Amino acid sequence: MGVMKKIHHIIITLAAILLFVFESNSVNAQVNDQGINQDKAPRVEIYDENNNLIKTINLEEKSIETDEPKTKSIITEQTVTAQSIKTYSFGNTTFSNYVWINGGYYFYNPGIFEFELINRPEAVAVEVYKPGQVYTGKVVWRNVTNWASLDWRDTTLVKHPGSYAFRFKNDGSGTVQIKHGNLKYNY
Repeated sequence: MGVMKKIHHIIITLAAILLFVFESNSVNAQVNDQGINQDKAPRVEIYDENNNLIKTINLEEKSIETDEPKTKSIITEQTVTAQSIKTYSFGNTTFSNYVWINGGYYFYNPGIFEFELINRPEAVAVEVYKPGQVYTGKVVWRNVTNWASLDWRDTTLVKHPGSYAFRFKNDGSGTVQIKHGNLKYNY
């Protein structure tokens, strides 16, 4: 009986070790799969004037990752009449490098910006310039399809009052195809 108990104890110990190793490998595989999927997940990245990443917004999870402990919206309470807000609408465009929105026109107090993609480019950026073509940063949409949008007032790239020009840039390979879009300004 003593030998049978030892064999039984060895079998239980081996089973516990194998179960632990199997579960550890399973957890590691799940973590690795999540890392791979995260690279392909649609997201928005905001970069400063030195092209340092400021904020990432995961569009699948609607979460915000930032280096700052708390991110405050820079939108201040304003009384804005509907008549004061203007909308610039643009149409179909295809580019492999970049294209200026409205030929580089400076929009006063920009706000809501949206555009519809025809294809699914790796990454499409919108660069922001203040007068004198001074670069203030960019927003990059990665792995996004259909509509892309943001409110410039929620970024640190524009400050009110102020005028800014915007340039679409292909931050990936191939071409970017945009169906149409809008930029609201004069907030």
